[in-house]
Amino acid sequence: MNAASPIPAGLNQETLRALPPFANSRLASLSFRNGHRVDFPILVAPMVGISHVAFRALVRSYLPAGCSTLLFTEMLSSRRLPSERVGSTPLTYVMEEGEADLVPQLLANEERFISESVRKLEAISPAGIDINMGCPVKQALSHNWGVALMGDIGYASGVVSMARRHVRQPLSVKMRSGLTENLPYLMDFIQAMEGAGADWVTLHPRIQPQGRRGRASWEAIGKARDVVRIPVVGNGDVQTADDVLAMRLDTGCDAVMVARAATARPWIFWQIGEALGFPPPAGREGESAPRTPEEEGREYGRALLYFVDRLEKWFTPEEGMRRLRFFVAWGHRWLPFGHHLWAQMTKAKDLPAARAAVERFFLHPHSMRPRTNL
Repeated sequence: MNAASPIPAGLNQETLRALPPFANSRLASLSFRNGHRVDFPILVAPMVGISHVAFRALVRSYLPAGCSTLLFTEMLSSRRLPSERVGSTPLTYVMEEGEADLVPQLLANEERFISESVRKLEAISPAGIDINMGCPVKQALSHNWGVALMGDIGYASGVVSMARRHVRQPLSVKMRSGLTENLPYLMDFIQAMEGAGADWVTLHPRIQPQGRRGRASWEAIGKARDVVRIPVVGNGDVQTADDVLAMRLDTGCDAVMVARAATARPWIFWQIGEALGFPPPAGREGESAPRTPEEEGREYGRALLYFVDRLEKWFTPEEGMRRLRFFVAWGHRWLPFGHHLWAQMTKAKDLPAARAAVERFFLHPHSMRPRTNL
């Protein structure tokens, strides 16, 4: 670690020295497709309407130069994938040069659909495959997908075993704490996922009825890591660089997964890298990561313009506007006057008009809040 590195406001050098070295983490020891390895302690969550190719390009623009992590697709239906041209649909577009760090996430519970979906996904050469056991929405529950799978350890283990028979890459499970608060059951469940063939798990420690409300129980992440030998990635209540480092320190988790905060603060990866002594992102050499509320406000405008450019590159005008509005619907919440920006995005008829509205909005200084209600 570089002793001169800037440090997130809530942590000091002594605290940073106490962090478990990521190079010694279980996740860093996993080998993915074509020898890809993770050497950076933050992953980017699968998020509906957000985790598409343009968003992933934005995130990568803030990764420290030479670092590698894992990014996920939006959740993909195993019922639909078999009839689609993977790589040629908005949910499965990938960058022309490929994405060696990409992990598709599947909503799945039947072997015939799992096997065909995995076969179709070979078209984009995924680094791994993730099974969704965390989605709490009614549609997923009605099909016994998502967090519904956590209601039966045997059934969920069977789903992972099915996937294991067809997935040649590392296989992960992203889960919640379950349908109800029951820590012993959760520990048994995670051990069962390991036994069924999962190579790592990501735990968002909230139960299904909570949605995104209430406090995520980070204590469960630490307990989970104690009962299995596979990597455990923590997720939940991560909005700042301080939060990322605090979760690793408090839980000992192998990596931290950032979700919706990345729609407002995609440079969190730069901030963490800088604190840990990594180089700045390519093209930002000689610059420091934005830290103050004012610096973050300026960077949000810059990030939005970059994002609009990438939406124009990969999506039709209608598809691009839908994704831009959805992105800003989340990210604007960290800006005190973000509702005005959101209103401009709803009025813009196309991406050029949206770009002009972003440029006008950020002619004036804006500050970013460290946290907001997700």
